[in-house]
Amino acid sequence: MDRLRIAALGTLRVSRDETDLTVAGSRLRALLIRLALAGGHPVAPPVLAGAIWSGESPADPAHALQALVSRLRRALGEPGDVVQVAGGYRLAVDPADVDVLRFEQLAAAGRSRLHAGDPRAAAAALTEAVALWGDQPGLEPAPVAAAAPAVATRLARLSAEVVADLAEAKALTDRVEAETTPARAEVAVPGRLPAPSTSFVGRVGDLARIGLLLDAGRLVTVVGPGGAGKTRLAVEAARRRRHDYRDGAWLVDLASITEPAKVGAAVLAGIGLRGATMFEARGRAPGDEPAVLAERLAGREILLLLDNCEHLIDAAARLVEGLLIRCPGVRVLATSREPLAIGGEALVPLGPLTLPGPDDGVTEARRAAAVRLFVERAAAVRPKFVLDRKTLPDVLRVVRGLDGMPLALELAAARLRALSPRELADRLTDRLGLLSGDDASPARHRTLRAVIGWSWELLGEPERTVAERVAMLPGGVTAASATAICAGTAVPPAEVPEVLAGLVDRSLLQLVPDSDRYRMLETIRDYGIAQLADPGVVRDLAAGYFEALAGRHDSRLRGPGQLTALRLVTAEYDNVLAALRRRCDIGDAGAAVRLALRLAWYWQLVGREADAVYWLGEALAAPGGEPTADRACAEAIHLLSRAVAGTADRSRMRELADRLSAETELPGHHRALGPVLLMFLDEDAAALAGFAELAAGDDLWLAGLARLFRAQLAENAGELEQVRTDVEAALAGFRRAGDRWGQAAALPLRAQLRQYAGDLDGALTDLREARALAAEFGSLGLADQVHSDLRWIDLHLRRGEAGTAEAMLDAARERAVRAASAEMLVLLDTREAEFRLRLGDPVRARRLLDDAERGLPGATGLSSNHARTLIGCVRAALCLERADAAGAEQALRTAYAAGTAARDLPILGVVAVHSAALAQLRERHREAAVLLGVASRLRGAHDHSDPLGNRIDRRARAALGDDGFGTAYAEGWNLDPRTAAAAADPDRGDRI
Repeated sequence: MDRLRIAALGTLRVSRDETDLTVAGSRLRALLIRLALAGGHPVAPPVLAGAIWSGESPADPAHALQALVSRLRRALGEPGDVVQVAGGYRLAVDPADVDVLRFEQLAAAGRSRLHAGDPRAAAAALTEAVALWGDQPGLEPAPVAAAAPAVATRLARLSAEVVADLAEAKALTDRVEAETTPARAEVAVPGRLPAPSTSFVGRVGDLARIGLLLDAGRLVTVVGPGGAGKTRLAVEAARRRRHDYRDGAWLVDLASITEPAKVGAAVLAGIGLRGATMFEARGRAPGDEPAVLAERLAGREILLLLDNCEHLIDAAARLVEGLLIRCPGVRVLATSREPLAIGGEALVPLGPLTLPGPDDGVTEARRAAAVRLFVERAAAVRPKFVLDRKTLPDVLRVVRGLDGMPLALELAAARLRALSPRELADRLTDRLGLLSGDDASPARHRTLRAVIGWSWELLGEPERTVAERVAMLPGGVTAASATAICAGTAVPPAEVPEVLAGLVDRSLLQLVPDSDRYRMLETIRDYGIAQLADPGVVRDLAAGYFEALAGRHDSRLRGPGQLTALRLVTAEYDNVLAALRRRCDIGDAGAAVRLALRLAWYWQLVGREADAVYWLGEALAAPGGEPTADRACAEAIHLLSRAVAGTADRSRMRELADRLSAETELPGHHRALGPVLLMFLDEDAAALAGFAELAAGDDLWLAGLARLFRAQLAENAGELEQVRTDVEAALAGFRRAGDRWGQAAALPLRAQLRQYAGDLDGALTDLREARALAAEFGSLGLADQVHSDLRWIDLHLRRGEAGTAEAMLDAARERAVRAASAEMLVLLDTREAEFRLRLGDPVRARRLLDDAERGLPGATGLSSNHARTLIGCVRAALCLERADAAGAEQALRTAYAAGTAARDLPILGVVAVHSAALAQLRERHREAAVLLGVASRLRGAHDHSDPLGNRIDRRARAALGDDGFGTAYAEGWNLDPRTAAAAADPDRGDRI
């Protein structure tokens, strides 16, 4: 028997052996479709009857069904096509020969292969699925809708998802094919977008428009009233296009940000980047977070989704405008109730979902997005709900009455838990009629307010109380925080979690995926806040709760629970800042200062120096502050944060250093503030005395911190034995305390020591561990990555791994170019020139060094003295390569002058090594040996893995003998640091 084939995704077509068969009559076609959807399995007679007659069953349905089956057999031409078996009737058809079933099979296979990381196979299956469907994804297939409406709705939704999955699979396939190096063969793309908790309905044209506008420009703003679905549309658009951007798509929700100055910091946090570099921090003016953000994003190919811009419209516009100018790889998709109104902005105005026509029947109405959304959400709360001729009139009244506004439709659908469709439509009609009087606000705003207000009134007293109070929290809510702010109400604490779950069921709260947190949409929050009779009381309760939370977790940020505490404080950060703002607003200076202090170490860990400067300043400015120890600590941290940002009040720092050093009752980690202030004031002896006292104390973490600071001072002074002692003790202390930040800060110092000792494997291991630990506190910025790359490249060259070093050089070059940072390019050009010279390419090295010198005047963020020292040393090495002694001497004079001004002994050690190479060129081997000793004294250790130093060492030993070399080397090594610094002067070399 020839195979029977059935196509129902477009116009119904039934065929056998390429010969079309006629199945006439809607009931006969409905019978055929319902049997075909079973794929050869039996279908019960009641199910078939429901598909055929849809509520108009004949007097004898069994007999009528049997008669239709006989007609269908005749139409198909084979008696065995439809057979009666146990359980009902069965159509003799292979599932592969029913296009609906084949489509579902291909869709499932494609999605499975996509999730398994095989985008090529996924694309093949999904392409075939799309070809079966045709060119109208999202529309229900009419033949299926007539027989099985629920199946048709599911298929329509699936078709849209298949198109999105196919686009994703193709993008991944293109990316995999384009990437040739193993390190870049990953198909995963970075980013942070919320996982959709419900299907996306409608807006196909708006999605396409966003895609076209992002292809053509770099700023697209979705504008529309609250409740129009701006966020959902933008997230869906970003999700579907995230693979178009090398660095992914990132959502930054500005809804909880209340301070315009904090928009830049919010974006930094939202994309997981630190506000300051962890290893190589550079000074910036306070409030320069937009510049930091631009630097971090420069060179990245990223889609930035800025959500809820309307209440910060000017600040958001300035930030976006600056990013688009400075970061050519950044595209911005924004949502707002009004345009950003800056150059290059393309708008996607968002109106209501498409509504059904006045005379639409069931099939036509199902094609309207507003109906599809309402029906799908209704079925989620009332599983047996379907759109049919009985429910159609009420559904039409609801979706038209609500103007097709998505949020209003979802809230209304949630009411079907307790109401019939008719009751829902009646009550909505009454509600909307009451609001249509003299209200001059736009109709859609009145509609949404009406639905939210009605949802509010249907709440019981406990639910209303909880909803109004949690609306006060800008950063979301947990069961614990909700319980705290409901204190003193009639809601028993034990019932609060259940009430929150009930609010989720009513679509007034959303459960954040994979967490125990809830969030309330801003439109609903606005309404809830307006209903609250005592907002001040709730704000005070919230402030008390979050003050206590910050206090509990402050100490945990310096121990084994550090990462857990960091995640928790980050999750509650907006709520904690709201508490701090409340204390400042009501003039409670003491509480404001205490809370700011509890945030101070968090700001340090995540690099939010701008936040530290701003909020400590706000707390200290609150009226009525008494001169307490807490206030002195807060002011000290404020001054230190400003000093790091390039603004130091040295006289006030001196006053506070004296006061804090004399305090005996300071809390643990604040006892380090006095010595740290002294260190910033360059009073190293006094600072070291303070650190010594802390290092000898019984506070394990504080002792580790003191030793870390002391090691940094010793390293700058070239006292590497002291560095070694303190670094090992600090690492041991931080590990025992469970502090990962401390380990990340100490490991690079130990890596340097291991490099000097010739333990290059150990040095590389330390750098790897430091980078992994640092990444736990936020993604490294491009500057950090370049600095880290240069350390690794140097190590690979010292290990003789030239191929690896060259590959890393290319990667570092790409990062520096992407960063579009003048100082990064100067640093990289200088160091790469040094590396290229070591790799035997002096021509390229000279070209790179010329580029570095030309770029130096524009590198305002780089220490010019350090840069000039390094450039002078590499210039000297180039001159030595071609035996140009005079040129080398001139370059070293410049380098020495800059190194002396930098007040950094180890960098003068680099000058001394190159001076030794110059002496050796002039056949002054004893002078070369002495200068090698001087270099070791300046850095504080012998560098056993330095290629240039080792080459000078071998030649000098050959000329002087081991004893003669040892005597000369010891002469330089035994100098005191000040004399050694003077001896490194190229103009004094002939007197050694």
